[in-house]
Amino acid sequence: MASNDYVQKYYDSLLSSYDLLIDAVAKANERGIKVTKQFASDVAKGQREAIELGRRFAAEPTDLGHFYTAMLEATTAAQGRALAFTQAAYSEAMGAGSEARETVEKLVAANKETSQAAVEVARKWATANPMTDAVKKGYEAMQPNAAKATKKEKAAV
Repeated sequence: MASNDYVQKYYDSLLSSYDLLIDAVAKANERGIKVTKQFASDVAKGQREAIELGRRFAAEPTDLGHFYTAMLEATTAAQGRALAFTQAAYSEAMGAGSEARETVEKLVAANKETSQAAVEVARKWATANPMTDAVKKGYEAMQPNAAKATKKEKAAV
């Protein structure tokens, strides 16, 4: 009955490890989606500003002062978006690094539990298995010279 407890513990720790991995993949996926959405939004805003800039220039091609002001505004807005995107991407990368470290630490602990449970299952199975004793005796029977040599060495000392 005790070996069943160890078997159950083994499978529970395996499931825990897989749950940790699934959670890490989901978080990474969410980060990727967040960065991708911001990038797509920034591209769309940039395209709209470029079209609006073209429209202003087409409406008043001789008013260079107005066109220069509109161009300066569009450039400043594009630089602001680029900076905001870089900051967001950097922040997500830093967050992913710390999450990865935490996930690895949790996986190491879970794998330690899994291996300990597996060792206990193997140990319990080996002691409870009637074939273990037969295999051990068979192996010893195949080694007669080693047993005789040990007896002779003890006698000589």
